[in-house]
Amino acid sequence: MRILTMLLLFSTLILSSCSSFEQSDKQLKVLQAEVPRVETEAFTQKYLIQKDGRIRTNLTDRSDNYLSESVGLWMQYLVERDSYNQFHNQVEVLRSYFLTNDNLIAWELNGEEKAAANAAIDDLRIVDALFNAGVRWKNPAYTKLAQQLGESFVSVQLKDNLMVDYVDLKSKKQSNEVTISYIIPSGFDHLQSKGLISSDVYKANRNLLLKAPLSKNGFYPKYYDLEKSTYFYDEEINLIDQLYVGYHSSQWKGNTDKLMKFLKMDFAKNGGKLFGRYDAETFRPTVDYEAPSVYALAILFSLERGDKKFAQQLYNRMLILQQSNKKQEYYGGYIDVETLETHAFDNLLPLIAERKIEWSGF
Repeated sequence: MRILTMLLLFSTLILSSCSSFEQSDKQLKVLQAEVPRVETEAFTQKYLIQKDGRIRTNLTDRSDNYLSESVGLWMQYLVERDSYNQFHNQVEVLRSYFLTNDNLIAWELNGEEKAAANAAIDDLRIVDALFNAGVRWKNPAYTKLAQQLGESFVSVQLKDNLMVDYVDLKSKKQSNEVTISYIIPSGFDHLQSKGLISSDVYKANRNLLLKAPLSKNGFYPKYYDLEKSTYFYDEEINLIDQLYVGYHSSQWKGNTDKLMKFLKMDFAKNGGKLFGRYDAETFRPTVDYEAPSVYALAILFSLERGDKKFAQQLYNRMLILQQSNKKQEYYGGYIDVETLETHAFDNLLPLIAERKIEWSGF
């Protein structure tokens, strides 16, 4: 992996006594080593993260738009990177800008205006990251916040024991759909282990994912309709959705052979490329663009299945989409330097994939 700078920083973590996330003096005096910062992280911090800590969705038409998706992915990365101070800052962003008075999370901010609904996948990812942070840094305040957010989440999000996609933050009116890719195994594992959901709720959501019937061509359903008790399938496949379902299914030891077979077949057929969307009948790409997030998820999926060879091939292709010229602006980002087309998702998810690749010893 290319490294922007090799730094080994030892620092004493000092928090204000009024901070809600204060640790004991003994904990704060533990020396913490920072891992080297990769180029994508430097790009993210320089161009996407504002001075107030909020993460811009892009650099053009949504430069004053911020997503809870970005908060969760960044928090997930920072826990894995072992970057305590940056994680603490993002928690404050979450509390200051995204939380409602009843501890629910708005899925989007336009300026400082909160959206009227949440997004279950983002909430679950944030709760998951907070629980993991509490364990990693032995900080009970993060665990407490995760517990509080988890309780609020469960109180409004479940319908017939299933986690629906969203709720209206004021009326609490619920969606009638469960998008299959929203079911994050580690999030549900935490909710159950902390006593926030029953074993029946846990099993119902787990089974909805693992027992989802494949289409005749081997693709996962898009969502489950609670009123009709039926799975629904896309005619045009969004590969991000398919990869999320495959990745999550693998984490719960589900059979994901058909998706992997499709990926490898298409990757070989298209000269080492994957595309964003496909016709569900013909298997042909319906778009001509590649997305860093597609490769990042495919990497995570491959590593979860233990296929390091394919993960390396995907990683090599993903890096081609990165701005790798040190002499040009936006170095390290997954961005079109001419149009400035980029997205937080297309940088944060590759960051997580890069970290996993590094751990795998490439």
